This record gives sequence, C-alpha cells and structure tokens, in this order.
Amino acid sequence: MFTGLIIGIVMACIGLFIASTRKGASAIGSKPSRLKSFSTKGNPEETLKAIVHFAQQSGYKVSAFEEAVGRLVLEESASATSWGFFLPVFVSRQSDGSTLVEVGIKSKLVQVGPIVSRSHEKCVNGIKAALFAQRH
Repeated sequence: MFTGLIIGIVMACIGLFIASTRKGASAIGSKPSRLKSFSTKGNPEETLKAIVHFAQQSGYKVSAFEEAVGRLVLEESASATSWGFFLPVFVSRQSDGSTLVEVGIKSKLVQVGPIVSRSHEKCVNGIKAALFAQRH
C-alpha cells in the first residue's frame, strides 16, 4: 500500500514536469480538433487587443503571439484538477466584414472529459465578454 502511494506521487511529479516543460508555440501551428468559433463586429486588430487584455486580466499567460497572421496561444497553468491547457486562438477577417474568432484547446498532457470542456467554455465565454465590453 505504501509503495503504491509513492509510485502515484512519483508519477504525478513526472506528469507535472512534462506539462510544465511544454511550450505554447507548439499549439500555434495548426488548429486542434476541439474548436469553438464565433463572429464579432470588431476588426481583427481590435479583437486581438481585446483578447490579450482579457488574458492579462484573467490569469492566462500569452505564450505565443503572431499578430501578422492573427494567432495567439493562451496558457492555463496546471492545477489540482488538471495538467493545464493551451488555448490557441485564431482571428481572421471574413468576406462580410466581420471577424471570425476560433478558440481551440490542447491539454499539456493527456486529459479528457468535463475538465477540458469547462476550461474551454470558460475561456471562450471570457473572450466573448471582453469583446462585448470593448464595443459598449
């Protein structure tokens, strides 16, 4: 029983080490399979500024930023319930003049289930609220 506890602690430490060494730039290149999108009225530059401001105020780290192509990666730190996440954000102008915002999520280690969904939804809703506040 004591041996199992020690093995569990060692495995958790290894997992935390791996999660902490992953870099956000790895999540910026391609869109993940789990993606939420919405349109907004602001232009892409204003939208990126609002998202960066949201991140700074909400405890997310901006771990990668490519302003010229409208991409950034927000990083959520590991916690007692997750290994942490990368949230790649893709911002692009649409033909109708609106701006499309796509927010993905990638775990820093292997995670599935409601924790992933809650973190993803929390970030998307925060970005939507920040964009709404910027317009009004």
